[in-house]
Amino acid sequence: MNNLKFKILLAVSYILLFTISINAQENNYWNIQYGTRSTLLGGAVIGSVSDLSATYYNPGAIALFPDVKFILSAQVYQLNNYKVKNGAGEGRDLEYSSIVPSPSFVAFNINFDFLGNDRLAVSILTRQNTKVEFSTRIIDSIDVIESSPGKENFAGGLNYNKDFNDVWGGITYSTKISEVFGLGFTGYFAYKTYTNSNQIILEALKTDGDIASYTDIYNYKYNNLRTLLKAGIGINLSPLTMGITVTTPSANIFGSGSVGRHLFVSGIDTNRFQSNYQDDVKSEYKTSWSAGFGAAYRLGAFKFHFSAEWYDAVSKFYILDTEPYLSQSSGEFLTDDLTYQAKSITNYGIGVDYYAADSLTFSASFVSDYSSKSDAIQLNQPQTLGINLFHISAGSSFRVWKSELTIGLVYTYGSQPLENKFSIVPGDEGQISQEVELYYSQIKVLLGFEL
Repeated sequence: MNNLKFKILLAVSYILLFTISINAQENNYWNIQYGTRSTLLGGAVIGSVSDLSATYYNPGAIALFPDVKFILSAQVYQLNNYKVKNGAGEGRDLEYSSIVPSPSFVAFNINFDFLGNDRLAVSILTRQNTKVEFSTRIIDSIDVIESSPGKENFAGGLNYNKDFNDVWGGITYSTKISEVFGLGFTGYFAYKTYTNSNQIILEALKTDGDIASYTDIYNYKYNNLRTLLKAGIGINLSPLTMGITVTTPSANIFGSGSVGRHLFVSGIDTNRFQSNYQDDVKSEYKTSWSAGFGAAYRLGAFKFHFSAEWYDAVSKFYILDTEPYLSQSSGEFLTDDLTYQAKSITNYGIGVDYYAADSLTFSASFVSDYSSKSDAIQLNQPQTLGINLFHISAGSSFRVWKSELTIGLVYTYGSQPLENKFSIVPGDEGQISQEVELYYSQIKVLLGFEL
């Protein structure tokens, strides 16, 4: 690898780095909490859920509830903040912040006389959600080409967009086996929409009039419908309660998408030109087995909660399996498939309630949210972030007339060293590599009520 290629890419490496560093939470399973008081407890309520968020956390617990209420929880706004230390070079940090509405959860009970003491409920929740838009541009006189004397006119720009939603709608059936045991099932339909597009254009005008140019444009887009089942057992041994859950992998129903890629390189070691677009590509999305356990114990004015959930690994599969195409410049066959795989992880959480009065409760929690991102690295492909997150929640619930109001805050933080690898020539072992540190934080504001 000569100095020309190295210095051009190094001058804008922070742009390339940032495009793969702003996708937190796509590989985190506990990044969104549901329900009102369940959110204050960080979702560590598999063995102690006390509202209709049980449709997700443990459907077997619903049959043990003395009363089932309509629940609507809205995490009104969330502030996301990303900081890349030394992302723009030594001593120059990059920061990106956004304030957006948080995902919501709604659930309600359905009463039929023939059900007897059994319970039927409907719920809609956002399982994953990310929206990021970023653009930047540099126009400057920089000495980026060692073989050319003096400074070169340099221009570089990036336009980046990532937007995906994974919405689950479910029907829950819960029955009381005895005064101690409840058994329940939630059948979900999950619909995911995904868009990931990026445009990078870098150009340098040498003093002799020659131009070094690099253009890389890609667009991945798909939608997918699948189904899955969650089963749970609730156990009430007051003052001790427990819960066990199992979630099946998802089964694909249908989906389609499109892939577009255009790469043009000129004046950098070798010229490259390859362009491809394919639509009506069948999409598939898979999730893993998971199993959870939780328990809670009431001791005087305090109640202590614990939950843990294991997620199995997901073997590599093709979300979009495209047809090979012929590179216009090299004549070799290439593919622009979109693939995914995940490693096995286990999350845990603890929470505590303090019952200050019959109508006033304070709650706090701490939960882990480890990333399932596979350690496998794919060069020149859209990358996702593998950052381990931690959530701290605190707030209170109190009664106002016939409703119970809940207010609180959820603070999320995490950091991770990142290495940006990039190869501009196929098969070139001399990749560009730069290590920096990413810091991520998020603040959610919760306002919810039960009727």
